[in-house]
Order: sequence, then C-alpha cells, then structure tokens
Amino acid sequence: MKKLLVIILISVVSVFEIQAQGLEITPITGYTFPASYRITSGTARLGDGQNWGGNLGFALNDFMEIELSYNYMATRATASSSLLNNRVDVRTNVHYAMIGANRLFPASDAMTFFAGFKMGTGTLAFPDREYNNVTKFSWGIQGGMKYFATDRIGIRMQANLMMPVLAAGGSLWWSPGGGTSVGVSTFSPIVQFGFTGGIIFRLQQ
Repeated sequence: MKKLLVIILISVVSVFEIQAQGLEITPITGYTFPASYRITSGTARLGDGQNWGGNLGFALNDFMEIELSYNYMATRATASSSLLNNRVDVRTNVHYAMIGANRLFPASDAMTFFAGFKMGTGTLAFPDREYNNVTKFSWGIQGGMKYFATDRIGIRMQANLMMPVLAAGGSLWWSPGGGTSVGVSTFSPIVQFGFTGGIIFRLQQ
C-alpha cells in the first residue's frame, strides 16, 4: 500500500510539473495553539508548540495552484476521564501530509493573496512508545499572502486550521500499545489553529 501511494504521488507530481506555469518550494515554520476536545466523562488536549514543514506548489495559472504540504509539531497530549485509571500525559509528535488547492488573488506583480482547502492524513506518534501511533483522515483550510522581492525569492505568511476527522463513538486516539482499550469515546473534533511563514523559492515561471 505504501509503495502504491508513493507511485501515485510521483505520478501526480509529474503531471503537475508538466502543466504548471510555476513551481514553488517553501520551507516553513510557525506556531500552533493548543487544542482541547471532549471525551466521555472528561477532556483531552493537544498542547501548543512550534511547527515545521514545507510546501510544494504548482501554479496552474494566475488564479489557481495545487499544493503538497507536510507539517510536523512536537508537543504533549493529555487526557483525563473518570473512565481512565490515571491521567494521560505523554510526549506526542503530530504529522500532517496533505494535498490541496489554493485560489489566488493577485494584488500586484509582487503581492498575491490566497485561500485554500487541503486534505490528507494526520498522525499522532508517541516517541516513548507508551501507545500505538494513530493515523486519521484529516482536512484543513488556510489563507494568507505571498510577496516576491524578486522573480525567484519571496516570503509567505498564512493562518491555517487543521482538523483530523474522528467519528462519533470512535475510540480515543491513543490506546495502550499491546494492551486493552479503555473504551473512551470522543464526540467533538480536534481543531488545531496556527500561523506559519517561510521563504519561497520559485524554480520556474
């Protein structure tokens, strides 16, 4: 399955490169605020922290671009409930791998505003291995601006919402690795809000 996904991704990227009017690579960093959500008889929380990642954008024309993105954040995950014997408090790495589209709004030759939608996977990984890693379908929205000081170099600033999809009644994201589930369910989504910025490197136009 992983090999198939890699082949599909390479094929999609190849098609975009052939059709794209511009190719942009943007390493990014920023800040993500904490996100809390209800679970049965309690609450769970993903902490805040600095995020890191990168975007690969393919401008199809002056008003639309396709974008691949990856985002990573190291934080802590906590949960407390009357159904849990002990309060959960563990180191957690959050990974997002997404594909989406941005609607571009050129304001001048140098300045462009954008708004977009993306979807992909969101993963909670536990570096100390107390719990199993969990990957969920995720989606997000974003909006911001790009400003190019030259034809090849620019800056990008944006705000974004990332939302892993949790089905009502589904199990809590983390369950003991190799053990039995505590049976805690969630009925509200995780919504992570943050800001990012980075340097744009435009490779072709």
